[in-house]
Amino acid sequence: MFAQQIGESILEVSHKRIERPDRSVYFNHIHNHCELLLFIRGEADYNIDGQIFTPSPFDLLFIPAATYHYLMPTASVPYENYVIGISPAILHEKHYQKLFSPPLMINIKEDAEMKAYFTRLDLYYEHFSGEDFASCAESLIRELITYCSYCKDNLHSVRSGSIAYIDEIIGYITENIEKPLDADSIAHHFLLSKSYIQNLFSQNMHIGLKKYIMQRKIYAAHADLEQGISPCQVCEKYAFGDYSVFYRLYKKTFSSSPGSKK
Repeated sequence: MFAQQIGESILEVSHKRIERPDRSVYFNHIHNHCELLLFIRGEADYNIDGQIFTPSPFDLLFIPAATYHYLMPTASVPYENYVIGISPAILHEKHYQKLFSPPLMINIKEDAEMKAYFTRLDLYYEHFSGEDFASCAESLIRELITYCSYCKDNLHSVRSGSIAYIDEIIGYITENIEKPLDADSIAHHFLLSKSYIQNLFSQNMHIGLKKYIMQRKIYAAHADLEQGISPCQVCEKYAFGDYSVFYRLYKKTFSSSPGSKK
């Protein structure tokens, strides 16, 4: 078992086993990087932006960047997985579209070559240290992504479930992310009450609707800033209204100002 921070391209690699997972310690979160999550054993569901995945042993989840997700243990039995965090910047567009858009889960139980990538991570961690492990792991993970992209159509894709209205609400937010959005406008679109929409979203996504919308906007804005679009243009594009609101939220989220160069 191990957990290792690597760098800017491959952010983290881990192989963890938890004997008695406690549901209360898992929370809804969002980040800039994509994740590969190989489920080894346990009983759990994953909520990825309103889609519910219930994995079986050797199901491999592809979690896109800037999507809210969380683990929901369903029993206090040993839980084991591999997690690989990847910067979208190192992914070829064709690989990203094929594997991460939308979230995907495939089963690799019968694919010995793909399973071998993960066991090699254990081997590298056992025998290498520091920069040597980082270098070997990054090369291996880049190869794994390419292999997954080429083999995806020959593997069994596992269908996700959904919660009534949640995936429709998230789809509506995604399609209209550049427009002013709030609980009133969404409730009007779906012909439902504002309080019903807010309560439904909070109960199932473990985050308030307003905060979810603003976080989705700020991560979309961050992606545009990375492409060289100016902060003022980004603020206007995503309908933040007031630049000071955009500035404060951005700095709170990323610990830097929108115009800073990293």
